[in-house]
Amino acid sequence: MSKTVVRVHFMDSRVKAFAIDSSASADVLLKTVIEKLELKEYSTFAIFEKKDDWERCLDLDEKPADLMKNWGDAKGDNAPKFLFKKKTFIRHDEREMEDPVARHLLYIQALANVINSDYPCQAEEAVKLAGLQVHIVYGDHNRQTHTASFLIPNLKDYVPKDLYSQRRPEAWEAAIFQEHARHKGKTADEAKAAYLATTKKKPYYGTTFYPPCKSVSNGRKVPAKVVIGVNAEGIMLLRPKDKELISTHPFTEICSWASSSQTFAFEFGVQTEATKYTFETKHGAIIASTIQTYIDILVEMLTNGNEDEEESTATGTSHGSDGEGTAEDTH
Repeated sequence: MSKTVVRVHFMDSRVKAFAIDSSASADVLLKTVIEKLELKEYSTFAIFEKKDDWERCLDLDEKPADLMKNWGDAKGDNAPKFLFKKKTFIRHDEREMEDPVARHLLYIQALANVINSDYPCQAEEAVKLAGLQVHIVYGDHNRQTHTASFLIPNLKDYVPKDLYSQRRPEAWEAAIFQEHARHKGKTADEAKAAYLATTKKKPYYGTTFYPPCKSVSNGRKVPAKVVIGVNAEGIMLLRPKDKELISTHPFTEICSWASSSQTFAFEFGVQTEATKYTFETKHGAIIASTIQTYIDILVEMLTNGNEDEEESTATGTSHGSDGEGTAEDTH
C-alpha cells in the first residue's frame, strides 16, 4: 500500500512529518502523532485543517491524503496545513499538567494566544509573561550574555502584538530582562507551569475566537461587527478591535443554535420569550460544532457525576451538525 507523508504543524511553528497509508483516516494520523509525541493525556487534542483565517477540526473518518490533493500547489504562510493543538478546555481539569508533553503543548498554545492578543493583557502582565518565556528559552539571566539589544531582533515573539507600539523596543527589553532575572534557579517546566497558572486566570483562557462577522438585525445592544467566542461556559460576543466584552451567554441560558453556509444564530433566555441573535459568517457550521462538542462534554460530566453520587449512596460512602441543537440537557 502506498504511503503519504503528512506534515503536521504545531503552535510554536514547529513542523513534523508523518508517513501514513494513503487511505488512512484522520483518526490514524491523530493516533500516530500522539504516539510519536509520547502524549499521555491526549483526549482533548485534535488535528485541524487551517486555511487562511478558516480553521476546523478534522472528522475522524476523513482522509488527510484526499484533503491534501484538494489543496493544490499553494505555498507560503497562507497555504493550507494541518495543525495539532488542544481542542477543548475545561477550566478546573488539571490532569494534563501532570504530563510533561501535554504541559508543553498547553504552554505553546497559551503563548501563541498571548502574543496574538487573543488573551488581552496589560503591559505589566505582558512583561511578567515575557520574563517567564525568556527564562524558558534561554535559562537563567546572564548579564554578560543578555545585554542591550539581545532580544530586540525577535522582540515581537515576546510582546503581544496589540501592546508592542506602546513602548520603545529598548524599554520593553529592559523591563523583560528585569523580570527574567527574578526567575533564576527555576526549571523550564516550573516556568511553564507559572506561565500557565497566570494565563488560566484570564477570563478568555480556553476560548475559541472566530473571525469578525456582521450582526444581522440584532438591535442596538450588538454592534455592526462582532467576534464570537466559544468556551466551556458558553458563548461570548466581543468588539473586534480590542476584544472588549459585549455580552456573555452561558449554556444554561441558551435555548438553541443553528447554522448555514453563511450564517450562525442562537437563541437565549426563556424559550417562550427567547431573544435571537443572527450573524453573517462562513464559520457557522464550525461554531455550531464547537458548541455541540462542549455540550456533549458537559452532559457526560453531569451523567458521570450523577452515577458517582448514586454509587456512593448505594455503598454508604460520602464524598449542530451543519445545523441545529439545543442546550436543554445541560440545565
